[in-house]
Amino acid sequence: MRAPGPGIPMFNVVQLLTAKSSGSHSVYPRQYLHAALETIVITLIVTWAFTWKFYPDQIWKHPKFITLGAFNYCFSWDFPPGNFIAAFLNSFIVYFLWRYSILVHTRLAMHRPVGGVVHRWIHHKVHVFYSFWTYMHALTASCFLLIWLVGPISTYDTPAAYATPPGWLAHAAAFFSFVFASWFSYVGAYFECKYSAINTVKPKHTYYIIAFSISTIFMVVLYLLQEYMEVNGPYGKNHPNAANCVPKESLFLAAKVHCSYLSGWWIIVANWFWFFCFIAAPYFTPYQPPLTESYQIGEDDDDDETALAGIQMH
Repeated sequence: MRAPGPGIPMFNVVQLLTAKSSGSHSVYPRQYLHAALETIVITLIVTWAFTWKFYPDQIWKHPKFITLGAFNYCFSWDFPPGNFIAAFLNSFIVYFLWRYSILVHTRLAMHRPVGGVVHRWIHHKVHVFYSFWTYMHALTASCFLLIWLVGPISTYDTPAAYATPPGWLAHAAAFFSFVFASWFSYVGAYFECKYSAINTVKPKHTYYIIAFSISTIFMVVLYLLQEYMEVNGPYGKNHPNAANCVPKESLFLAAKVHCSYLSGWWIIVANWFWFFCFIAAPYFTPYQPPLTESYQIGEDDDDDETALAGIQMH
């Protein structure tokens, strides 16, 4: 992949979507992961700025605000027109993450393990784990797009009889499946580098994977706890004082009075802790060697396309 000219910084998204692929060049799978995360951040910035400016009630009167006691990043893109913007922009992560997973799998398939029997056995198991969860990362990215079809939509305008559409539980399932697949994929990348022929893991990588693991578990447990206590107790929308639980219109502060089981401060800390760990992955993933990719026009007259003529990876 050709890099931008000297002194011209570019987003990975721009580099990958505008790169010239003629001839041979090095391809770094991690750059596609970086582009996917950039896309999510850009989408959040755009939708939060747009929705907060023109439709602030969609954020601060979101039906799940009283459940959590604080904001959630999805609040800016759950309803129209913010969801139109989000669905369009986030569709790019599907390409980036499938490309990332395919490149990772290709590199792993070409790798030759070294060391003793035990080391080779561990290496094989790590490869299987890493390859599987990297593909799941891409698959759940495709499922992630379903969050704009389930949850916010309570009815469909259809002439045919149809059961009630999936609710917020399905919405959360699509989101958390992506969260967990991302986490396991990053863990797989860490151990793949740790047990490769050349161990490229440094202390900062270990500290990161520990922090990210804690942040993911912490956030998921808190969200499930808040939801569970609302469904099974006098909390959230079931709180006897629910009408007086006015949300704090802030991304960093929680209201003094809350109807959720735990204060919104817990959710705010969990949100930011996980988010910064999530988007920092490309900066704290151990070094992985690139692939050399070569594209050329095939000269074979055979119509058999199964040979993938003209595409070679080394």
